[in-house]
Amino acid sequence: MARRAMEIRPAMPSGGKSTTIGSKPHEQHGCEIMAAASSTSRIIEEAAPGYIYTPFVILIDTAEKSPFAFDGIRARSFIDKDQNLYVPRTERRWLGIGAGDYSLAGFERFCGIERKSLVDLQGTLLGWPIDISEQAAVAEWDSRRQVHRRARFKRELARLARMQCKAVVVEATLGQCLEMAPCWGVRSEAANAKYIYSTALAWIEEFPVSWIFCDDRQMAAVTTFRLLEKFWARMQKKKKREAA
Repeated sequence: MARRAMEIRPAMPSGGKSTTIGSKPHEQHGCEIMAAASSTSRIIEEAAPGYIYTPFVILIDTAEKSPFAFDGIRARSFIDKDQNLYVPRTERRWLGIGAGDYSLAGFERFCGIERKSLVDLQGTLLGWPIDISEQAAVAEWDSRRQVHRRARFKRELARLARMQCKAVVVEATLGQCLEMAPCWGVRSEAANAKYIYSTALAWIEEFPVSWIFCDDRQMAAVTTFRLLEKFWARMQKKKKREAA
């Protein structure tokens, strides 16, 4: 599935300032934004021409080691009729074990997106140490560590399953995850590929959590953002209905 050209963002024009909670304002492209705004119209007024701050705040778990920048994403017409490019407002916060890597401020208990790189997904399903390239970690690996990592992810899936908006977003296709399955322990590449496939299917069937395999990291970032955006929009509609 090809990405749309509209998702590619040009450099941030001068005058478009970005701020992050707990830090000084800066102008770096792709930085975290946390400028509070009372309405979408005010957000449009504060952003540089051609840009709009997100009307929601994306929470990124402090344990997330490689967070998405959410660059180059345009607002949907129901949020901004001109479909300007988003300047994402984000905040680093500990979301808790099993709450995912990304959520929305005010909806932490209802929304959670778990990000998985190709290597992380393979390692989780196979039960590897976090970094098998480290000799010490390899030496310490045993069946107990294998069970622990797999069991921990299953508990995370169980918690995500109770949320309204939940997904596992993978930065690779399923085919890539299987084709690039490495040899580890007593199992060959082919055996590990079968193990990854079988485990993924078993957990997809067991837990009502969507697994979305993307072509690459950029598509995974856009997919994560759009899921959060759609959930936010649904909550706004629900709020209006209840207020009517």
